Amino acid sequence: MYEKTIGRPERDPFEALVGVLAAADRYDLILAIIPVAFAVALVGVYALGASVIQAIVFAGIIGILAIVDACYVHPPTGQGQA
Repeated sequence: MYEKTIGRPERDPFEALVGVLAAADRYDLILAIIPVAFAVALVGVYALGASVIQAIVFAGIIGILAIVDACYVHPPTGQGQA
């Protein structure tokens, strides 16, 4: 029960995923680290029996380090500047 658009070639979902990942730059990946850290912390709470507070603090520290790296250690530069 899928609709096909008229006049557009169908794109493979895997190719679309590869295209999106290839277009991602350093700052997109840094932004992805933050929710991944919290998801890993949540899994650690259930898998390892760690406390929720310890897991949240750990994920928060990882998130803060990612933001500090993106903003202060390797800040973005304007286009054409190096």
